[in-house]
Amino acid sequence: MAEQTILIVEDDATIARFVELELKHAGFDVLRAGDGTTAIELVLDHDVDLVILDLMLPGIDGLDVARHIRKRGLEMPILMLTARAETHDVVSGFEAGADDYLRKPFEIPELLSRVRALLKRTTATQAPGAAEASGVAIDPERRLATRDGEPLDLTAKEFDLLTYLVNNAGRVISRDEILEAVWGAQRSTDSNVIEVFVCHLRNKIGDSENRIIQTIRGVGYFFARS
Repeated sequence: MAEQTILIVEDDATIARFVELELKHAGFDVLRAGDGTTAIELVLDHDVDLVILDLMLPGIDGLDVARHIRKRGLEMPILMLTARAETHDVVSGFEAGADDYLRKPFEIPELLSRVRALLKRTTATQAPGAAEASGVAIDPERRLATRDGEPLDLTAKEFDLLTYLVNNAGRVISRDEILEAVWGAQRSTDSNVIEVFVCHLRNKIGDSENRIIQTIRGVGYFFARS
């Protein structure tokens, strides 16, 4: 099996070199970029399997790098590194296209665990079949969601969450289940992040009275079948 290639986007050369050596020791090919412009060029010019992306970069910041990658239709996992771990910072990263986040400072075993989990999820994921509940329809092949036939403008993470809710309509889903399915059981992802994304989905599907996505206090959420 060919080695997988990881792009490290980090302007601190000491940190970047240290992470590079650890990843190579773990059997990965590694590319490095110290700024956003170089990162975008490397992603477009090479077959990159995963991006480790610092948010604080000179020139083009990490959020804009992630947005550019997703606008190009590239779907490799993005693991964002951030020293700012407030809920709104984390949500901004997910909305830009990140798949996971890791707070700085971090331990190498934790970084490697996240990298392997993201790569495993990518290679193992199979899109579920089309689903519909409460007028919300999911087309996984086209990654398209509609409400009463009208397309919904969703971020990648919003689509993943809505897909999981629709596919599990009619039963109570715990927050832990949502973390496992949508965020890969990231222990650092708190319920506030989930709540923010649920709020976004309610607004986008027109669920102002919370009748479709219902909060079950102390447990999780319930997506109504109709």
